[in-house]
Amino acid sequence: MGCLKSKPKELEPKKQVPKPVHQDNNGNSPTIHQHTIGDATKKITDCYILGVELGQGDFSVVKEATSKVDGEKYAVKIIEKKALKEDIKLLKREIEIMKKVDHQNILKLHEIYEDDEKVFIVMELVNGSELFDRIVEKGFYSERNAMNIVIQIIDAVSYLHTKGIAHRDLKPENLLCSGDGDNEVVKIADFGLSKIQSDEDKLHTSCGTPGYVAPEVLLCETYDQSVDMWGVGIITYILLAGYPPFYDETNPQDDTLLFDKVIHVEYDMDDECWDDVSDLAKDFIHHLLVKEPKQRLTAEEAKKHPWFTSEPKDKDLRISRKMSDYNVKRKDIMNQKEESISNLNRKTH
Repeated sequence: MGCLKSKPKELEPKKQVPKPVHQDNNGNSPTIHQHTIGDATKKITDCYILGVELGQGDFSVVKEATSKVDGEKYAVKIIEKKALKEDIKLLKREIEIMKKVDHQNILKLHEIYEDDEKVFIVMELVNGSELFDRIVEKGFYSERNAMNIVIQIIDAVSYLHTKGIAHRDLKPENLLCSGDGDNEVVKIADFGLSKIQSDEDKLHTSCGTPGYVAPEVLLCETYDQSVDMWGVGIITYILLAGYPPFYDETNPQDDTLLFDKVIHVEYDMDDECWDDVSDLAKDFIHHLLVKEPKQRLTAEEAKKHPWFTSEPKDKDLRISRKMSDYNVKRKDIMNQKEESISNLNRKTH
């Protein structure tokens, strides 16, 4: 089973003991408060009026911000430097990647500020919500709606891959949505696990999120950008069925059985909800949820799949209840894991 039984639940890169970047003549480590990420020549409050809180994590909070220059509204992610420790390198990598991208379906980085204690990442403000929350709120939802969403995700992934970037963590929380009908816009967010891959390099870090991670990652094999296409397949399946292809309802806190199903690509489309889904949509998923990475559709190939030139029925898929139930379970598990991590961090600080 390879690395299955020893695989950490969160599949995040292993934490290392913090190492100093350098030492002074007395052997002392520098503080994390060096201004090495953003603009430290002026305060963020010189340029923006910080407003209501939009969300928060263990060591960060996201607030609405209004530009003092033109009144434009943005989202500002405020990160505590003391919480970063060695992860300062990961944050720098995330920011460098976000600086390189400019696409209508990718959350846009505007600018960065910092002071001795915090980093302020100013980003595009999306007036909407997480993709799955949006679907639950809408009620009526069709295969045509799903197709419109998936093609936008693939277009963004294709753009990233042409720049050598693997996102490595495509999941509902990282997909933001606004607008309605054919004007619905999806944006990929959170590049915390993303990495630039050169033509000759292979990726090897075990990272991602249970339920969305590809088999080769669980088996501790080297991998490439095709892990993102596996993630697109998972998301498409959920968009059409309201529940994930791989799951274990018996023990959601233990991912062993879930990982086993992923590794052996054990999923089906037997539920009655699939009766309303076209054969082309099913075929699209079957060409993404493939164990052998080289046999998966690339992003460019996926864009040319006949599903996207078909005319699926604009008929309600009747998955709102299932999607709502899945959304609740997903967030409960996520909150429990975040609470566990938070408690652990409080003990180690």
